[in-house]
Amino acid sequence: MVRLADVLDAVLTAARVADEHDIKYPAAAFAYYAFVSFLPVMVLALAVLDAGSAAEVRAATPRLLTPEARRLVTESIGTASGRTGATLLAVVVFAWSGANMGVDFQSVVERVEGAEEQPLVEQLRDAVRVLGSLSLAALAVVFTGGVFSRLSAGPLIVGLWPFVLFGVLVLAFLPLYYLPSKVTTSPSDALPGALTAGSGWTLLITGIQFYAANAGQYALYGILSGVILILTSLYLAALVLMLGVVINATRNGATRPN
Repeated sequence: MVRLADVLDAVLTAARVADEHDIKYPAAAFAYYAFVSFLPVMVLALAVLDAGSAAEVRAATPRLLTPEARRLVTESIGTASGRTGATLLAVVVFAWSGANMGVDFQSVVERVEGAEEQPLVEQLRDAVRVLGSLSLAALAVVFTGGVFSRLSAGPLIVGLWPFVLFGVLVLAFLPLYYLPSKVTTSPSDALPGALTAGSGWTLLITGIQFYAANAGQYALYGILSGVILILTSLYLAALVLMLGVVINATRNGATRPN
């Protein structure tokens, strides 16, 4: 039986290791690259998807934005949509940002686990795996949001949505903590990190939706409020992802002092 003292000890150990390895700094870099790739991803999605799927993306995304940020994103996408130059630029920016996000996450895994630096080919391979898992998580958010937006907004649906989102996110995050790691040898070993990231993202997205729905009451700086919300949310989301790495490493006894 799991004792409360053991849980507290594990939490304190993870917090200490996270502080020792300064995961807040790679999390900030990760959030920057995610922010830079936000609009290119939307442009590419609308360019590749059919009209019905594109409409679902448009319907699901505003739930995570304040009205001012929503207008800004809509205008930006409308300006870029249908322009070959804008689409090509979106591909370049997304590739650059995605590669940096993947390498950034992989560097945290290596630092926390004490693994030696890998050859460039293996780094790129792991970066692609990381980006693929993150893309699955982003699609999970959009998909579940799109599905539940079509249902009647009754108390049961509103209460059920976070649990469904949590389950889908945990499944999407399993490859993120299993494939790049040298000490996590099975999906079950990766589960604590995936549970940490899934619960953190679910709480974060739920909070964002509440804020966005009441932005008229809480927003103080117009469009700037939306930008601050996006940046802060991406940073917290990245921090939770890095914390999942620490959780798995400490659980497997594979952490190295910084």
